[in-house]
Amino acid sequence: MQKKAITLILLVLTLSLSAELIDKIVAKVGTDIILLSDLQKEMAQMQSAGLLEENTNPKDVLNEMINQKLIIQKAKDLNLTVNDEEIKAMAENYLKKVKAQYPNPSAFAADLKKSNLTESDLLNLYKDLLSERNLSEQILNKEIIKKVSVTETEVVNFYNATKDSLAVKPVSWDLGIIFREIKPSQKSKEVKLAEIKEIQKRLKKGEDFATLASTESDCPSKEVGGDLGFFEKGQMVKPFEDAAFALQIGEISDIVESDYGYHIIKVEEKRDKEIRARHILKALSPTAEDSLRERQLMEEIRNRYANGESFAALAREYSMDKESREDDGSLGEFTEKDLPPLFATQILQTPVGEMTPVLENQGMLYIFCRLKEYPPRIYKYEEVKDQAREMLLRQKQADAFNAWIENLRREAFVQITL
Repeated sequence: MQKKAITLILLVLTLSLSAELIDKIVAKVGTDIILLSDLQKEMAQMQSAGLLEENTNPKDVLNEMINQKLIIQKAKDLNLTVNDEEIKAMAENYLKKVKAQYPNPSAFAADLKKSNLTESDLLNLYKDLLSERNLSEQILNKEIIKKVSVTETEVVNFYNATKDSLAVKPVSWDLGIIFREIKPSQKSKEVKLAEIKEIQKRLKKGEDFATLASTESDCPSKEVGGDLGFFEKGQMVKPFEDAAFALQIGEISDIVESDYGYHIIKVEEKRDKEIRARHILKALSPTAEDSLRERQLMEEIRNRYANGESFAALAREYSMDKESREDDGSLGEFTEKDLPPLFATQILQTPVGEMTPVLENQGMLYIFCRLKEYPPRIYKYEEVKDQAREMLLRQKQADAFNAWIENLRREAFVQITL
């Protein structure tokens, strides 16, 4: 139960201090004051959250509290407001999550009592905290984020000034791939086509569509007579959708081929932009013979590479991965941590310049090859420009915030008595 109490403390962000504490004002911020008890609470909360380092100076924590007071005061001066209904809903959601962590309402009530709080107090505390956070986000967005930007020239200059201190790119490789999907052969397709044609004949002789679907379809919808329920355009594969939406109520389609196989479709109802249809599917799936054929082809590719044929030529001829095939089979430059996790071990165990064994996953066959190795080096600008831009933007935002908050301090009356 102590863990639950700590969770409550972290979420509520308030603690009841000992009655023995002698309070005093440690800072004045305009018309607001910060008490020693407020500072003690803040530091206790930080410690509970693991954010308070052993040598943290209380004055540093106090300065952050002063900054927050100044931000909220400025937001109110600018007449920024929050959506009370949204804040209330968010607060109620937080409260609900806290309560859900307790085994029963009594345990939750007991922890509230320990902190001298009622459930209503807790809800109001959430609302206050969320309102302050929302106001802070609004004014920081208005005064800092929207006013700070970086140019391409600034990013280039930042990169040139800091590139030597940026992380060094470790050993990397130009990673090649030859990819093949195990697909049904023409013979397999002919078998399924013959099956769906036989079903079509039975339908034309008057057999019930739903009954045939329940006994002959390869789709899980067979359990409900092939009923797919209501659907609108954009929810089904295009060949199926085109055929289904062209039918009238009660009409049965011709045989429709999709990536899933061969369908016969019957429309049962129409409403607005939706239709309800049934279908009978004879699914196209690779056979063991299809799998063996593709694997033998991949082994032949490996042998041809070992006998001197170029990876680029083999990838252009056989790989089904269109993008890499157009780049001679290259996926680009990869470090160890960038390698596909599923195949990283096999790739690293295969010497540079050699093809991996044929690797398979979910009906896909892969051959990888580390075509070329690159030594450690400083990242090129194009490789890290997005990160450099983000780093520079954060730096400029921090500088703008510090200047802005210092200006607020000059405008407001701030007195520290700690």
